[in-house]
Amino acid sequence: MPAKTIIEQMKTAARLNRLQAADYFLNHPEESKILLQLTFDPGYAYHYKAAWVVEFVALKKLDLILQHLDFFTESLLLIKKDSAVRPVAKTTHLIVQKHFSKTQEDTGFFLNDKHIQSIITAAFDWLIGNFRVASKVHAMQIIFELGELPATENWILPELKNILSENIFQQTAGYRSRAKKILKKLK
Repeated sequence: MPAKTIIEQMKTAARLNRLQAADYFLNHPEESKILLQLTFDPGYAYHYKAAWVVEFVALKKLDLILQHLDFFTESLLLIKKDSAVRPVAKTTHLIVQKHFSKTQEDTGFFLNDKHIQSIITAAFDWLIGNFRVASKVHAMQIIFELGELPATENWILPELKNILSENIFQQTAGYRSRAKKILKKLK
């Protein structure tokens, strides 16, 4: 069954629908690139549904996404629809967490400077853009974690601190909670 058909048959964002669609891609890993292409094609009417599926694929087998890491990170800024940003931000956060994972079997970090720059740029966009709190929480955590890398530009963490300090009282309880934790670590 073609990837587009799987995506378009999803009626709602119900967990069961997303799991069933993700199972198809987990059982057909050769179609993971097509799934990502659909996700990052803002002209595709159901790109947000593809993003929902990418999140569930990443939760079960992140390596299917990591195979296409260059494409994934280069395409992050193409996502503008709120319902697609949240799952893409969560998937990006999973990638960042994997980068720092102590249980990683290979020789070390796999995100290169270009990946990191693309991710930080997108995360700042999600943090200051008009997106839901879940996207913003993932974004601030991504920026904080990558901003602590020695090779990261020295303006990133001070800028994160400024944004969080300025916006903390105008945001939701979830935003405030995560922002307070990050600000505490930044002091």
